[in-house]
Amino acid sequence: MKKLIIDCDNTFGIEGCDLDDGLAIIYSLGSGACDLLGVTTTFGNNTLDVIYPNTVQFMRQIGCEAIPVLKGHESEAGQNEAARFLAETVNSFPGEISILAIGSLTNLYHAWQLDADFFEKVPELSLMGGVTEPLIICGKQLDELNFACNHRAAFHVLKSAASLKIATGNNCLDALFSKERFDKMEHSDEPFLRWLHSQGQYWFRRENEVFGHDGIYKWDIYAAAALLFPQMFHENIVEISPDLQSLESGFLLGQGGRKKAGLPILKDSISYIDHVYETYSRFARGHGKRVEG
Repeated sequence: MKKLIIDCDNTFGIEGCDLDDGLAIIYSLGSGACDLLGVTTTFGNNTLDVIYPNTVQFMRQIGCEAIPVLKGHESEAGQNEAARFLAETVNSFPGEISILAIGSLTNLYHAWQLDADFFEKVPELSLMGGVTEPLIICGKQLDELNFACNHRAAFHVLKSAASLKIATGNNCLDALFSKERFDKMEHSDEPFLRWLHSQGQYWFRRENEVFGHDGIYKWDIYAAAALLFPQMFHENIVEISPDLQSLESGFLLGQGGRKKAGLPILKDSISYIDHVYETYSRFARGHGKRVEG
């Protein structure tokens, strides 16, 4: 079982903001494949002053308030509690901590500033972000946000990480979660799944209004699954070459130094979607007996 830290910009439950960080936390906890040691919060989907308390509340809502939640910092490594937690935990278990980073990469950059050997002690780093070509959904281009919102931090992390998996925005388009399938949870015998269904409605509404389709892309779960269940993916090792200018738009192919990274590709999207819903159900049975509104 992997020792895991999730670094995220969780806005689950905030109208108009993405739901998928929270879903990735639920997925990881329900997977049976990891021991979640802590959740560190960064900015991206919203500000830290919104994301941190929202994540504390979210962990309480899903009955997992015993898991530490740490607040990041936008600019100062020395004032970054999340970065200190990352550096200290990795130092306590060198070579044993996997990190799932699904927001801006500021906290990881600050952890490296606190400990220059930080990335050498992290055997697995799975990121959600970046694009290799324009990200087009139903004829509309979607801007990359995770790497672009702090492109300097992203540049240093991508350059320094020893082992790297990246769930790019492009690859995540291989799995569209339909509203029809999601709505089946409304009639579940599990109170947690009914709660999860009610909480997810706003995201489906927004996606339909913006892109005109009846589904959502669960971006961050893709990165979690690639880390925890790599057998479901083709490894797809490619050379990326980001530079500061390319990362202002989240592009992984720039004029920078070349580096090999895994950009996982799903083997079977239908099996993957089934697997995600099975994991929700496993969480509901094991953790989701107490749900606060």
